[in-house]
Amino acid sequence: MNRRDALVGAAAAVAGADSSARERPAAPEGLSTLQQFVKLRGALDERLVAGFVIGRFDGVVGDVVTPFFGVLSAVFSRYRATSTGYVVVSYEQAYYTDIESGRVVERMKNPYTGDTVEVPVYNRPPTTLRLDSELHFNSPMAPPANVQVQQFARGPERVAGDIVFVEEVAVTVAPTDAEPAFRYRDHTVLRAKRSELERRDTLTTPCQTTFDATCSWRPWLQMGDRPGYLSALGFGSFGAGMESLAPAWIEATKRVYPTLLDHPERALEPAWSASAR
Repeated sequence: MNRRDALVGAAAAVAGADSSARERPAAPEGLSTLQQFVKLRGALDERLVAGFVIGRFDGVVGDVVTPFFGVLSAVFSRYRATSTGYVVVSYEQAYYTDIESGRVVERMKNPYTGDTVEVPVYNRPPTTLRLDSELHFNSPMAPPANVQVQQFARGPERVAGDIVFVEEVAVTVAPTDAEPAFRYRDHTVLRAKRSELERRDTLTTPCQTTFDATCSWRPWLQMGDRPGYLSALGFGSFGAGMESLAPAWIEATKRVYPTLLDHPERALEPAWSASAR
């Protein structure tokens, strides 16, 4: 799940609305599968792009589904072409919300245990991945021995004049003395008009997304060894403008990370510079 990049895609300071953008070459005719995917998820040049998700998580125990919390997430990314694919550097800022009001919360009552728990802000440090021609994402650094990560995309598929890709992430964390086992899997569907994707005068194509996920209980829920898991569903976009961000996300970011709204590129800068070496 990712967000300020969505702001960057259409706002003046975002998606390359600077003067140099007008001098960039047109996208090549007959985009490869990799280029099509990158043009939807990011950009064919190195501009800052953004994506966002608005969703909710339900708790599932047996055949009983209970609403738990909402989520607002924004991801900011930059893409650099290489001889084998692209380097992708991303930063995510996410908040958990009250299901009914949509407000970002700092505490919530766990509907299963009845206990009030502290709700964290999720801000994933900048990550660097390599995207290859088979649409597989790979980290230049090996994960911990007890962690397995897979991230890849399938497509394109043609649906009623649209182009569709499906991205999947799967994470398995084996238990250790310090942490319990954890499993996570999500799917993000990227969909846009084929006519927009094939335009030669653009290097990025805004697209609509849908998101679903299943995962173990989040540690901050303090569920202990209770059976069950979380199930999520959401929607969003890549390449959207700031006006598409949820007001609650913007207000929360003003409080906890105000420079992210004005200078999202700074959150990526150390990892972005390091990726060029």
